[in-house]
Amino acid sequence: SLFIIRKIEEFKPAIAKFLAHLSFYWMGFLILFVTFSVVLLLFGIIYKPLFDKQTNFIIASLISFVFVVVGYINAQKIHTRIITIHSKKIQKNLRLVFFSDLHADLMINDRYVLKVSKIINDLKPDLVIAGGDIIDSSIDGIEKNIEPLKKIKSIYGKYAVLGNHEFYRGINKCQTHLENVGFVVLRNKCIKVNGSLNIAGIDDITITNKKDKEILSKCDKNAFIIFVSHRPLMETLMKNNDSCLFDLAVCGHTHAGQMFPFTLLTKAYYHNKDFGYFNINGSHLIISSGVGTWGPPFRIFSSSEIVLIDLKKPN
Repeated sequence: SLFIIRKIEEFKPAIAKFLAHLSFYWMGFLILFVTFSVVLLLFGIIYKPLFDKQTNFIIASLISFVFVVVGYINAQKIHTRIITIHSKKIQKNLRLVFFSDLHADLMINDRYVLKVSKIINDLKPDLVIAGGDIIDSSIDGIEKNIEPLKKIKSIYGKYAVLGNHEFYRGINKCQTHLENVGFVVLRNKCIKVNGSLNIAGIDDITITNKKDKEILSKCDKNAFIIFVSHRPLMETLMKNNDSCLFDLAVCGHTHAGQMFPFTLLTKAYYHNKDFGYFNINGSHLIISSGVGTWGPPFRIFSSSEIVLIDLKKPN
């Protein structure tokens, strides 16, 4: 059905939007309903049935409906996570804002994107980085949805990398859209910013073979190196002990599972490193749950977030 909706989107965006909302809400409800039905069934097998089948059906339906409502409300609340990092490589205190996984498409409209932009501007950033999956639509009308990103202001610029959903929707078109709203798209390169910073940005592995170590090796090791990858490349991130590949890595992609029960699956897949702040052999790793949603517009046991990173000189 998602494929059909994407095809309709190219010709009748309004109809596609209606079908997308109908399909994704229903999908979310079904996922929750099946999950809670299985829980009730297993409980009855292990212990003894609390209710008959009809009552179990009603209970699972009611719980799922409540979670749909609460999950939608929770997804609309954007949290700001604040992290402070001290480094001898920082010559001047700098405020970095990182966000990822906006997924501007049929479900994420310009009003929501405007809310994201206002929150970022209220943080008064020196530098803004977008971690991929910002655009999730191939239609020309997507410019209206992401237009508010143009309002984001920062002293040293706005930078972005491409995620797997930009690949699905068309790399060149998505890159152009991001550039039109003021982002410098970093495609497998390292650039110098504000003298003391290097930002290394790579394409998602769906776009090109992994070039993380190759690109990071070209950065100035005397500078504070910020590594931007859409998804957590755990091999590089976890083996950063001797080579000092980066000082700070920022990633997204995982959504921290976005909604139960997928919150459990991402934790298992990424070995409990699907979300949060980690200090790995002196290097800093931040994995964001993302600011938007994909598919069902719910957040259950996860949050929509923007990450504020205060980079400071040692006290």
